[in-house]
Amino acid sequence: MDVASDWGLNQPADPAAARTMNEDADGLKPEQLPEVRELTAQGWELAPDAPMLVFLPEVWPRALRTWRPDRASRYETWYEQDPRTNVVLREQTVRSSWESRDEIENDNDALLAEAGVTGRPRGRLWLLKPPPGFPTVGEFLVDLGRRAEAAGIDGACSPQYVRFTADRLQ
Repeated sequence: MDVASDWGLNQPADPAAARTMNEDADGLKPEQLPEVRELTAQGWELAPDAPMLVFLPEVWPRALRTWRPDRASRYETWYEQDPRTNVVLREQTVRSSWESRDEIENDNDALLAEAGVTGRPRGRLWLLKPPPGFPTVGEFLVDLGRRAEAAGIDGACSPQYVRFTADRLQ
């Protein structure tokens, strides 16, 4: 892939991370962390965690992205359904194990490798600001999806979609 890889390996964590590193984060989801709340109040948005968009921080302009160490908890919900009716009989939400989190990270790295993107640092929560002309990151992504579809590009983590996204952000 010919997109210049820029995961910001030499980009320091946002100063909000240093101010809150000693605060208890046990059990908090990413959006509940004090440093994330501080940054979202300043107009930053957590980068989407959808697998098809895991490449976004790599192509996002440096001036519109920041990161902080990921010390958030993750949760999984397990369902038991009646096999005949598919009615949920029981559900339980539990904290994800480190093994489960590692499996997701490995899957994301494999997906990125298929798209020609490598070198993603782990252990970061990425926050983005919308590019000029868009009030939110979500609205940029909706516009991106429409344009990709019109261009015949599948909106998945693929070399074509990564390149298309990088070009739209420039």
